[in-house]
Amino acid sequence: MDFHLWTPLISTLVALAIAVKVVLRERKRRAHWLFVMFATNVAVWYLATFLEYRLPRTSGLLGRLTAFVAVLLPQTGVRFLRAFRVDGSTRPSWLDRWTAWLAVPLLVLVALPWFDGELAGTTIRAVIAAYVVGLLLAAVSTLYTSGRESRSREERLRALYLAGVGAAATLVTTADLVPFTLNKLLPKNFPPVGSILVLAVLYMFSEVLERQRLLDLFELAGRFLVLTALGLVLAGIYYFLVDWQELVQARTPEEGPYFLNAIVASVVILLLFDPLRAKVEERIGRVFSGERVDLERAALQLRQRLAHLLELDAVGRRLMEGLEASRRVTRAALYLADADGFERVAHLGDEPPRRLTREGLEGLLTELKASGCAVRETFERSAEERRELGEPQDAERMASGARTLDALGASVLLPLEGDAGELSGLLSVRDDRVKDAFSPEEVQILQGLAGQVGVVVENCRLHAKMKERDRLAALGEMAAGLAHEIRNPLGSIKASAQYLEGARAPPAEQKEFLGIIVEEVERLDRVVRSFLDYARPYRGNPSLLNVSQVVERAAQILRPDLPPAVKLELDCDPSLPPVRMDPEHLRQVLLNIVRNAVEALREEGAITIRARVPYPTRDVLELQIRDTGPGIDATILPNLFIPFVTTKAQGTGLGLAISQRLVQSAGGSIEVRDTGLGGSTFVISLPVAKTGASVPPPPS
Repeated sequence: MDFHLWTPLISTLVALAIAVKVVLRERKRRAHWLFVMFATNVAVWYLATFLEYRLPRTSGLLGRLTAFVAVLLPQTGVRFLRAFRVDGSTRPSWLDRWTAWLAVPLLVLVALPWFDGELAGTTIRAVIAAYVVGLLLAAVSTLYTSGRESRSREERLRALYLAGVGAAATLVTTADLVPFTLNKLLPKNFPPVGSILVLAVLYMFSEVLERQRLLDLFELAGRFLVLTALGLVLAGIYYFLVDWQELVQARTPEEGPYFLNAIVASVVILLLFDPLRAKVEERIGRVFSGERVDLERAALQLRQRLAHLLELDAVGRRLMEGLEASRRVTRAALYLADADGFERVAHLGDEPPRRLTREGLEGLLTELKASGCAVRETFERSAEERRELGEPQDAERMASGARTLDALGASVLLPLEGDAGELSGLLSVRDDRVKDAFSPEEVQILQGLAGQVGVVVENCRLHAKMKERDRLAALGEMAAGLAHEIRNPLGSIKASAQYLEGARAPPAEQKEFLGIIVEEVERLDRVVRSFLDYARPYRGNPSLLNVSQVVERAAQILRPDLPPAVKLELDCDPSLPPVRMDPEHLRQVLLNIVRNAVEALREEGAITIRARVPYPTRDVLELQIRDTGPGIDATILPNLFIPFVTTKAQGTGLGLAISQRLVQSAGGSIEVRDTGLGGSTFVISLPVAKTGASVPPPPS
């Protein structure tokens, strides 16, 4: 079989298939059409070469056609390679002008009768070959030069890779470009390496246009080298194990046990395939993806360290230390979700925002749900592509996502999810040293790390609940003893003091002391009762209730006792969905929080109670109690709901702890948020009742 006869036809079909693959793409930019023109030009040139070989009688006309198409190769190739320049310029460059100017005299030479002469024709063909090779090499050189000026590490590596592969393909293909000159000096069965390499480069460029990521280039090269190595090994195995009789005895394979030898060769292939592939892929991975391998190793070590942690503070600290030790991250932040947004618990590098709202992250949260991550470079590339396609609204949406990530100080934003798939937090990472520090494969590594962090966060919260349950069980046992050991003596002391006070008329000084004894005994009795309520809370009578009506009733109780300069404002929609809770418990919680706010206002200010459903899809109703006071001291804030923690001289430190227990018994949560407006904001989150029953009116 004459390879030089059939290889051009096969190359024509493959080049056309690659061009059609790009044409069938739904969204095509200018670079896609330039590639289609270039690939079609290559296919037509191969077809003309095949016809020139196949139809020798018309070789004169077909030779002119082959030369004409060869002159057009730089016209399409130079313009296509310009689309990969970093500056993205679409204006003609000096290389475009020289390409057009030089093509005119060459086309004239092809049309002249001299082209049919042996010496003159060979000279013209050699000039055309030099013209094609020189201009394509110049285009590759300008591509590499523009890439070196980029701040982006990805663009620099892309330019180096494309320039190296393009230059190699151009030089090797010189032998195929003018088959009737150089190829005549070589044996007829010389392998068509140039054609194979040109097709490989075309396929590589089509993948780059399709996915726009650097690691596709390395991945494609790795696969090509893996397949080449395996092909050489398989060819050697069959050559020496199947055709060994022909080598040793000069006999044909049909004369010996060909079938048995083929079975032996197949067994050898099956035994060597997996280890050989793993070894070759490991070597290629070291060469092309050394940084990715290092990041993967660092992420694996960090995941092993995080697996056994049970405290959220330790998780955040260990995560930031591990990311810093990887030497691939200069800025990072860990956020944990709450009812209204995300609170920062740990960070690395420059300080990012302390709190994120769900409204401000709406676009990014949608991307996280759809893709599993949000990458700034992906948003930027998508914005440019949509502008080029004439889609300004989508382009602005993508650009807005990129700006939001910049404001967060993040190149990659990753979701933290537990086993149930619920979003429990966010992890942002960034490397300020380069523009696009993380390749798609490295982003996948970070996604695996974020998944591990999500599971660890969920385990930490479960562990905290178990500790709380054990602590409450111990408090319950201790409370039963306190009730017996303290309340009985207190009753005796109070009764004795009251007897002395009423049995005879004591002097004024003694009467004052007896009053103090009775007052303090009553205060101690209230402390004991509150402690019992906290340790063994009564679940009450949960029922469907209208929150706005409970808030109105609590306001009626509170307003007569408010100082004149303190205003109590309500913002509650009567049509809010019902919740299931004991109305007395909810009223008690509101009274505790509002009375604390009144004391913090110091006789002047405003208190606002607002009820709303912030996210209808989450089925959660929020009660916000905000005051305009001085706020809560940062040193007190972490321990605010712990029993006996108080800033009041006469306080027990059990009001907020009891309020938290009452809300939790209804399946809700209570927290303090920093809204940036001053004062304090307590947020009570209650699950919306999943029932269609109507809410009964509150008792009069």
